[in-house]
Amino acid sequence: MGWSGSAWAQAPARLTLMTYNILNYRNFTSYCTSSNNNPVAKEAALREVVQYLQPDLLVCNEVGGATPSAHEKILTDVLNTNGVNRWASTSYTNNGFSTLVNGIYYDKNKLGVKREQIVTKTLTNTDIVRVLDVVQFYYKDSLLDWNPDTTFFTVVGAHLKAGSATTDLSDRTAATAALMQFLTQRVPDPNVLMGGDFNIYKSQEAAFQNLINHTVASERFYDPIGQLGTWTNNANYAPYHSQSTRNANTNGGCFSGGGLDDRLDHWLLSANVKNGTDKVAYVPGSFRVVGNDGMHFNQGIDEGTNFSVPANIRSALYAISDHLPVLVELEVQRLGIGLDETAAAQRYWQQTRDANGVTSLYWRGPLPTQVDAYDAYGRWVHTQRVEQNNQPLERPSAASGLIFLRSGNGSSSATYTWAP
Repeated sequence: MGWSGSAWAQAPARLTLMTYNILNYRNFTSYCTSSNNNPVAKEAALREVVQYLQPDLLVCNEVGGATPSAHEKILTDVLNTNGVNRWASTSYTNNGFSTLVNGIYYDKNKLGVKREQIVTKTLTNTDIVRVLDVVQFYYKDSLLDWNPDTTFFTVVGAHLKAGSATTDLSDRTAATAALMQFLTQRVPDPNVLMGGDFNIYKSQEAAFQNLINHTVASERFYDPIGQLGTWTNNANYAPYHSQSTRNANTNGGCFSGGGLDDRLDHWLLSANVKNGTDKVAYVPGSFRVVGNDGMHFNQGIDEGTNFSVPANIRSALYAISDHLPVLVELEVQRLGIGLDETAAAQRYWQQTRDANGVTSLYWRGPLPTQVDAYDAYGRWVHTQRVEQNNQPLERPSAASGLIFLRSGNGSSSATYTWAP
């Protein structure tokens, strides 16, 4: 019976990240109108997809950007509905002239925002077609009150210029060159992910090479599935194509047709995330193009059988966009009680054992103090006021196993196991 010293590391947290081009959401054009691309119907379908996939972070492309309204409506009319209130968004960003913007949304119970930045200019100080959003997140660990050294990672939300004309390729190349210099000079975070609609048709394109073969090797991105090559209209990459969900029915030209034959949407990882060397690790095998069963090359996802998702989700994906969402999962290292706390325990927390083998624990630090006890889930279980040395600490009766102790004056923390 009694106390025994212990070190504690929590199990890793699992996060799901999703990127999704939602096709002119509340951006109305001559070919995409409120009739053939109805925003209310789109919101209902997107809500259904999100509820099914349960992402923790969502990057949306092609959000109407004329005002912040469309950006805000995803939060209020799609995510935080039907009793759900876990979602928050990063700031609405625009370069002042783009009709389409990115929207980044996250589970505020699990994640917080440390820093938001944007890239709007090329290396020659001309405008990029659309803003590149660069957001540093931190994991809201249950032990943050006691240890601020939590896990950080940065997400780049990107929607590069579409098209295959020479000027389109040049625009994409200039944008990725500017991004890589920005990351090298202004983002010290080693854990970086880039997600979005890149509009790149092959990995040999200069814009993609800027990302995966940057001159600063430590800043390079990696494809988590290693599927590099000429993706467009190539059946060898059928399981990874993310556009188009439709074949012939394009809703009057609002949607693209031709079936699944382009890998436009991506998640790329920094080396640290790929290898899991700094508290954030890509979960191997978690990359997924939702709604693509690998058997619909040059077909719409509604043709024949497609059991990769339930029928209602396949219908929702078909209704929202001519793109499919792409997911990756991360394991995030959580805070633990390590060497510093063990040293403090040896300094201020003292155990004795009597002739019968019963151990007692004493506080030998500054007095008076209050000692609070928490269980392995960070829940408070016991408080004791300590007025003098040689006053044994009471053993919490509300919990057994691992107990985390902290002095009220904040001078020391320790972890012990209480065996009743």
